[in-house]
Amino acid sequence: MIIGNNEKTYDFSGLPTGKLKINLMNDYMFKAVFQENMKALEGLLYALLNLSKGSIDSIVVENPIELGRFVDRKTCVLDLKLTLNNERILNIEMQVGNYGNWIERSIVYLCRAFDQLKAGDDYGIILPTMHIGIIDFDINNLTPMFYSENMLMNTKNHEVYSDKFALRVLNLSRLDDATKEEKESGLYTYARMFKARTWEEITMLAQGNEYAGEVIYTLHEMSEDEKIAEQCFARKIYEWDKRSAYEKGQLDGLEKGLEQGRAESQAIIDNQKSALAEKDAEIERLKKQLAEK
Repeated sequence: MIIGNNEKTYDFSGLPTGKLKINLMNDYMFKAVFQENMKALEGLLYALLNLSKGSIDSIVVENPIELGRFVDRKTCVLDLKLTLNNERILNIEMQVGNYGNWIERSIVYLCRAFDQLKAGDDYGIILPTMHIGIIDFDINNLTPMFYSENMLMNTKNHEVYSDKFALRVLNLSRLDDATKEEKESGLYTYARMFKARTWEEITMLAQGNEYAGEVIYTLHEMSEDEKIAEQCFARKIYEWDKRSAYEKGQLDGLEKGLEQGRAESQAIIDNQKSALAEKDAEIERLKKQLAEK
């Protein structure tokens, strides 16, 4: 979608008050808002990438979902894969649950996005690719910080091996650790909006910010859509169940149980198919006998 430069003045007086029905840390709501409102997404990218206003010409969401339609809670991927200005690939993910595997997960997502080549393509055409994780927990064995960038580099002289392959992390649990410069940035405003729990808090943060205003109005619109709200709550329940299983050390067992259940179901289906095939063969044999008589 081509980006325009029109500005609006926002009046939040008609919005609800009190606790947010669904906040922006819900991964389904996060995708719904920023998939549907390009102005809101544009502002988020300015903040995440520290770009000057007007430098974004086009954004293409490469993996949109049909909002409100039932999605498999386990297999649905709710990251935002984007092509920015036809020259950069971004993968943005909201992930607030800590299951101890963030580093591996983020690398897998980045590698999938980085692998853009088709058979016969030249390696030189690969676009710079970045995975940006928005999390609410500290990563094991890494120094906690508000916003960080990680790249491939030479461990002796710290020379960057390639600037086409990068991982950034916005840690919402480290708002207090943001530098003075970061606290004065649009990124800090977005981070606080993600953490906001009431309409009063989120609208206060959006004052004077045209992009944040778009976020709030779209959040309200999506929250009032019953089908979208239903999917948001389904994701919330799924995260609760997964968190409970993880804390009890049962997550691996849960995954194995699901795999075993699928395997047993497939075995039953295969047996039924085999029995039907035998019956079909018997029917054909009897038909042949009747024809001969």
